Amino acid sequence: MNNSLRKVRDSFTRSSGRTVTVSRRAIAAVCVVWAVAILYVAQEQLPKNAITLPAQKEARHTVVNVAPQGWAFFTKSPRDVEVVPYGKRSGHWQPLSMTPHSSPKNVFGFDRASRAQGVEIAMVLSAAKKGDWHPCKRDRESCLTEFGAPVRTIKSTSPEPSLCGTVGFLQERPTPWAWRDLVDETHTPERVMVLRVTC
Repeated sequence: MNNSLRKVRDSFTRSSGRTVTVSRRAIAAVCVVWAVAILYVAQEQLPKNAITLPAQKEARHTVVNVAPQGWAFFTKSPRDVEVVPYGKRSGHWQPLSMTPHSSPKNVFGFDRASRAQGVEIAMVLSAAKKGDWHPCKRDRESCLTEFGAPVRTIKSTSPEPSLCGTVGFLQERPTPWAWRDLVDETHTPERVMVLRVTC
């Protein structure tokens, strides 16, 4: 072993040769490098703000290539609209949604049928037309009753359909957190569409 390698080994090991010692300065340097990298990635993914990092524009290309997925890869925006299915049973509209996924009826998330229903809803809606939607300015029951006549018949292609018969779809927007004390409902209906789904 040459002298330079021996010096490197001796600087990282004690006399026992089994324990690696790292100086506090080295640990601090590694932490600083990771903190700066995380800061640049976070700043690139966040909306425009008053903070500008040194050479942020030049680093943008590298950051996008290193962390292309952004934060949306890990979570869905809580402000996104939701489409909730309702079925007409004995003259009354009843929710057909199998969510929340973590509820006891879904065995606390182990039963994946509720996840499959989202795909089924998307397949049915893709067969409908944009003109089938109607604006909804009142409560859910009123909107579903007013536009309760099916505008189109669609055949479900789901292997295990959960939406059959007369199905109403309400597009609902979550109530902003700042208004949570001003309204009773957690979601506000925006549009409604009623279809006849054959299974």
